[in-house]
Amino acid sequence: MSGKTINRVFRSSFPDAEQTAFRTNAWQFGVPEIASDLKPLHKTMLHALATAAKLEETIGITLLPERKEGIKKISYRELYQEAVACANTLKKFGVKPGDRVLMVLPTGLEFVQYFFGIQFLGAVAVPVYPPVGLRIKAGIERLVHVANHSGAEICITDSLIKQIIGELGTRSGVNELLLVDKIKKEKVTGDEKFRSAPEDASFVQYTSGSTGAPKGVLLSHRNLVSNIQSIGQAFQINRNDVMVGWCPLYHDMGLIGTLLLPIFWRIPLVLMSPITFLRRPITWLKAITDYKGTISPAPNFGYGMCVSRIKEKDRESLDLSSWRLAMNGAEPVNYRTVRDFFETYEEYGFDRKSIFPVYGLAEGTLAVTFPKPGSEIRYEVVDRQELANGRAVLSTGAGSMAVVSCGGKMPGHEVLVVGEEGEPLGEREVGHIVTCGPSIMEEYFQDPEATSAVLQDGWLWTGDLGYFADNKIYITGRAKDLIIVRGKNIYAEDIERVAERIPGVRPSGVVAFGVYDDQQQRELIVVVAETK
Repeated sequence: MSGKTINRVFRSSFPDAEQTAFRTNAWQFGVPEIASDLKPLHKTMLHALATAAKLEETIGITLLPERKEGIKKISYRELYQEAVACANTLKKFGVKPGDRVLMVLPTGLEFVQYFFGIQFLGAVAVPVYPPVGLRIKAGIERLVHVANHSGAEICITDSLIKQIIGELGTRSGVNELLLVDKIKKEKVTGDEKFRSAPEDASFVQYTSGSTGAPKGVLLSHRNLVSNIQSIGQAFQINRNDVMVGWCPLYHDMGLIGTLLLPIFWRIPLVLMSPITFLRRPITWLKAITDYKGTISPAPNFGYGMCVSRIKEKDRESLDLSSWRLAMNGAEPVNYRTVRDFFETYEEYGFDRKSIFPVYGLAEGTLAVTFPKPGSEIRYEVVDRQELANGRAVLSTGAGSMAVVSCGGKMPGHEVLVVGEEGEPLGEREVGHIVTCGPSIMEEYFQDPEATSAVLQDGWLWTGDLGYFADNKIYITGRAKDLIIVRGKNIYAEDIERVAERIPGVRPSGVVAFGVYDDQQQRELIVVVAETK
């Protein structure tokens, strides 16, 4: 998407009534798979919010407190009204269509309101996680990079975070830090007829930067609604579903998979801060119990924390029988973690068939493959060395490992495993995962070289390796993480998993990589581990 697209004046009128209303039978029988060219349920997420605003006042977002400030609630109708007011107020402060606006806010209703408000105005949201904890310095460096790269001149934050990022203005092009408390005092009401089109930019989502400098993934409204609609179809979502989530809202699993999905499909959302979960993991499972949550995502480490950090006496009041989709993604799915979670929580109503390993990435908006709801988790035990050499060979020997299936392609999208030259590979041949469809990003923002490296003839080269077996995909690792030592291919992830088992090492706090030693003239493996 070009700069002209970002600054385009929105053309299509925002309707008073959504033209593509739900069919009642879709709720009763699930949503069938559709062709990729079928008209989306909503043109944009702004249309989706406007439609959700017509629901009864009881349906909306319930925000659970981080400490003792009390539960907050906002209906989708109120959210729409507040988002429009935010847009009008930001316009008063000089925000214009096409402007990139940094959002450095914690999980809260203000984040949600301003995320939509920015887009109602025609500006482009750039969510960034607030620098916190022991990683404040690294967080500030990331924030400065994102601010400079995105060209943002305005940052929305709060008074507490401002104390940490006050130097942002001297190290970037940001010339104004707008505090939410200040903006509220200048609130401008009124229902202006904002305009949006599917091809317009929605927001820029920055990658983690784990394999280089963070890249800005530019997503259009079409990307968003295509992916969210496909997710809902794959979920067989229905009117009885309730989303419960704690994933960070600057991350695709939190922003799209937890926040935007329930608004699009008009189901209730129970939201909590990731800090709340990290302090007391039981709060997540307690929320699923109290609100009869049916859909809830988390990275693999979240399930591990629920096993290792929740005492048996604290589990007594749990009832997880309502939980039908326990999505596990955003990082490699470890079968041992999944197995331990099920064995721990089976007696509290958790169903093995609720385990839902998923695969996706920011460049694909969010989701790429999902299993079928209600199916047993599938995994294979394969030979490690054969896998590193490009073949998935079943094995039960000492050098074997379990690989979890992440299901099949999303409705309206395609997924292939190909070789170095793009040639399709056969069953159980390990290669590059490529995907195409309406959810694929427009571009890496202001980085045509990086864009052309991963987008080829409409196909996204994900950078991940995997193989197909029985039409199900198995993710084996990152192409960049393959280390070659004495002619042997070794996955960095394998080394990291072994290191994580050492007493005193923090789970998900290990990184392994290869370094060439000039003196020894060979590749060495380096392991960096964070201790507890």
